[in-house]
Amino acid sequence: MVGRHALDVEIGVRIPAGQQGYRKVTRDGSLMISSTEKNRRDSHQKKIEDLLDKYVIRDMNDWYNVGADLIITDPPFGIEFSGKNGNYHRNVNNVVDGYVEWGESEYDQKISQLLDVIHRNLKEEGQALIFSGWNNSYTIHNKILQHYGMTLQGKLYWVYNFAPACKKRIAHNVYEIYWVTKGKSWTFHNRCNTTHCQQGEPNLSVLLFKRDYKMNMPKYPTRLPLLLLQCLLEHFSSEGDLVFDPLGGSGMVGIAAHLLNRDFLVGDLNRNGKVVFKHLLHHYFAQREHLTSRSVSQLGIGFL
Repeated sequence: MVGRHALDVEIGVRIPAGQQGYRKVTRDGSLMISSTEKNRRDSHQKKIEDLLDKYVIRDMNDWYNVGADLIITDPPFGIEFSGKNGNYHRNVNNVVDGYVEWGESEYDQKISQLLDVIHRNLKEEGQALIFSGWNNSYTIHNKILQHYGMTLQGKLYWVYNFAPACKKRIAHNVYEIYWVTKGKSWTFHNRCNTTHCQQGEPNLSVLLFKRDYKMNMPKYPTRLPLLLLQCLLEHFSSEGDLVFDPLGGSGMVGIAAHLLNRDFLVGDLNRNGKVVFKHLLHHYFAQREHLTSRSVSQLGIGFL
């Protein structure tokens, strides 16, 4: 007779209605995992760890010679923003600490530094997309025009479905995106796979993409939606390109780049940004594992 501690006994446990089969559990009630499932989970965890290594805690001024094909970055607003302001529609308890705002008095200098970072970390044929709210848009515009080695090629406008509650002025729900290049050639594709290009005539002047909200997850004060990033990545980069964000925040630029078969590198001073990045990685990996046969654009709301 085999001793009671010599082996675990498998017990069939009913699956909820609508599903088939049995789950295997040990006598103490813990779920038994098959070797195939264990290998899958180990592989998943290894991928997450490899991607986490691409998020580096570093000041933007400490980056040199990255050799990026495309830089997408959303600098601080310079308006004493924390992401926990009462006029924003979010649960502030989920917003992580550590967001580093740029003061109004230092904004000119910070933007000049950012442009220097962009210039020295782009390939010669590289380009950058720089987000801006309306408050300091003129500063970014002027600094680009004054910067030796960077050329302003145009400006895009992202219109989104949210604005802070305002009592004394109109609410603003538009971001400006400055498109700058370093050399005399760059990558541009006329069409992308989002509804922006698949429904109607493509128009890169105005981008209409809703913000995508994640419930019950750690939140970074700012985060760009996946479909907006997909649109930009597919227009301004190619598969295999290196995409860089020196002000990475939630790391969403890196996640979108990875999902679209681009390499990426993300940096930020705030260690909590990497915490949010890890949660987002698990979220999107879980979604993709259930819907591996569809492209990012086909996943739509179900994916987000």
